[in-house]
Amino acid sequence: MRLIGQGAMSRVYLAERVATNETVVLKLLDGTLANDEESIQRLIREASLVSGIKSPYVVKIFEQGFTNKYGFIAMEFFAKGDMKQRLEQGLSIKAAFIHFLHLMRGLDVVHKAGIVHRDLKPANIMFRTNDELAIADFGISKRMDATTQLTQVGSLLGTPAYMSPEQISAQPADHRADLYSAGVILHEMLVGRRPFIADSFTGIAMQHLNSPLPPLPEEAKAFESIYQRLLAKEPEDRYQSAEQVVNTLMTMIKRRI
Repeated sequence: MRLIGQGAMSRVYLAERVATNETVVLKLLDGTLANDEESIQRLIREASLVSGIKSPYVVKIFEQGFTNKYGFIAMEFFAKGDMKQRLEQGLSIKAAFIHFLHLMRGLDVVHKAGIVHRDLKPANIMFRTNDELAIADFGISKRMDATTQLTQVGSLLGTPAYMSPEQISAQPADHRADLYSAGVILHEMLVGRRPFIADSFTGIAMQHLNSPLPPLPEEAKAFESIYQRLLAKEPEDRYQSAEQVVNTLMTMIKRRI
């Protein structure tokens, strides 16, 4: 095994699945948290949420379980890296359109499975060898009808640069929060940077809550209405489903953007 990443609650390794000899990503719950009930429940929840989804646009979970020392999830390895790396290189308008359409199809599947991702960002959008896109890292995701409270009310979950106004305000958030995050990613795909940038949480939070959106450049104007609607401050003013976004994008294809 080779360590490839580490977070507050887990370590991530590249490993080989003995049954198939394929390379997998192994996420191990930190040993110090092995007896922590909340951490264990988070790991179980992440695996159970994703394992029931069968879609090319969502990460595949092969196995999950516990040993005497560790909790673990074995999932697919993405040889082509993540969206964050691609954004650093820059995307053409055509590539941005294709990737965003696939992202919305994936989000549609996730939402129809009753799941809110809650941390959608470029680092959690992965690419397979054949260049297929898949949504990954459901570590803080939840079911839309979940009643179990694993996080204190009023606490913040997610990545501030991609958070919806309701998440930043620590208010209840549903699938439309994911659509807001997708709008931030769309701007980044088209322009090469996020619509709101600040050096502090307070700075970025105030922009998400109060600042008007910067317009898209001329070469990306075909996306302006989608971008504006995804990033509406109020959830009621956004698209109400990822499927609606997919339908709008397909209409754009027919019009040959």
